[in-house]
Amino acid sequence: MKKLFLFILAVLPIALILAQKNKATIPQVSVIDQPEIEWVTFPKDTVNIVGSNIQTFTAIVKSRLPLNTVEIRVNGIQSDLYGKNEFAPAVKLNRYEQVIERTITLRTGVNTISINATNTKNILYGSSRKVTVDPSQITLLRSGNDHNAPMIYVSSPANISKADRVTMYTDLLRLSGSVIDESGIQQLKVNGIIVPVKENGAYVINLPVNVGENPIVIEAKDLNQNISLKKFIVDRRNQDGTEYNVADAKNYLLVVGINNYTSWPALNNAVADADTIRKVLTSRYKFDEENVSVLLNEKANRTNIYETLRGYIEKITPKDNLMIYYSGHGYFDKLLSEGYWVPVDGVKGDVSSYMPNAQLLKIIENINSQHTFLVADACFSGSLFASANKGYSENVEKFKSRWGLASGRLEFVSDGAIGKNSPFSQGIIQFLMTNKQAKVPVSDMVQYVKKKVAETTDQTPVGNPLNVAGDEGGEFIFYRRD
Repeated sequence: MKKLFLFILAVLPIALILAQKNKATIPQVSVIDQPEIEWVTFPKDTVNIVGSNIQTFTAIVKSRLPLNTVEIRVNGIQSDLYGKNEFAPAVKLNRYEQVIERTITLRTGVNTISINATNTKNILYGSSRKVTVDPSQITLLRSGNDHNAPMIYVSSPANISKADRVTMYTDLLRLSGSVIDESGIQQLKVNGIIVPVKENGAYVINLPVNVGENPIVIEAKDLNQNISLKKFIVDRRNQDGTEYNVADAKNYLLVVGINNYTSWPALNNAVADADTIRKVLTSRYKFDEENVSVLLNEKANRTNIYETLRGYIEKITPKDNLMIYYSGHGYFDKLLSEGYWVPVDGVKGDVSSYMPNAQLLKIIENINSQHTFLVADACFSGSLFASANKGYSENVEKFKSRWGLASGRLEFVSDGAIGKNSPFSQGIIQFLMTNKQAKVPVSDMVQYVKKKVAETTDQTPVGNPLNVAGDEGGEFIFYRRD
């Protein structure tokens, strides 16, 4: 025994030395802080085909560090989001678990369920499963509690009016949009043709259209046999199918400015306003001098204004545009609810010597331009407009328009100080001078002028489609020369 003890004492130092040498070569295993996600009951790792759009799944999120957030998404849309204060306490030392049990609504076809978890170090881990709802098992999908019909949206064509009409200049309609229903879409038809619906509810179909009216009927049926319809009319114009091309368009301009009336009080700045706007448009924008008509002071009599406007009916083609600028007196007859322009020879008190809005709008209605834009800096000029207001979209230029911009509603408006522009015309001039865009729509000018004038006066400019036939939801576009 004594010999054994002496042997151990002799060998032990050698073993300790060897252990110290080998210590440096032992690999150091780092702890992985990434959360874990375990799908417990549903769905499985493999293919998941179900016969109901309502499904319940259970999952467990595990983490060595405390959890920070756990997010659940169904088809890319956030369904639930857990925060720090909503997690259960640690189930064991340095181990955190969160049990998730959720009932979700799936759509017909392929669905994606995702869980993303982060811990307090913001380390993210995500896991997802695919689930397919099979429409062939429709008897299992039906629910007597579902009485909501699908919702049908049309994104193209984008300019369907409130009267459910749209005008086209080509022989092929590209109809696209989306259809949404909580229980899933069983079938979508357009004019009786079955149209495939994508996983996200999107659809697209190309339909030929003939010259004249083309009824379009979209019918969507969900898995519980609820049906919704959307109808509109496509009015196909222009038999050759060509669209408006800005390169072929001529921009005509008529400016009317009157200071020196024969019967009415003189104005300070009407002539200067008209002439300044003419110069800005011809120098900075694509308005050529040969297409500009100018009627100032004594030339702006009733006959000349009427004949110049009427002459545009034969001169202007559907490829061309027209802008009219009037600066002078205006009058409103309360008995007839009619507004008037007062020409230079208008006799005060004699309404028959003025130019009524109804006559002006009748002429504009018969000018077959692509765009007509009327600007009126006159009292009571707001009676020109329709009550509807239409917005701007990217392809707005190819749809016909009949827009106007007036310095006020049914009110008196300021002519401005002597030697300066009126507040209204100053707003237009500033907009045109400071604009840096290569092309800018009328609606941008309207918003700028309304805000600018409101800052300095009590008058309220108004810009809307004119109260005439021919407006199809488009807008006049100003193109810079540079």
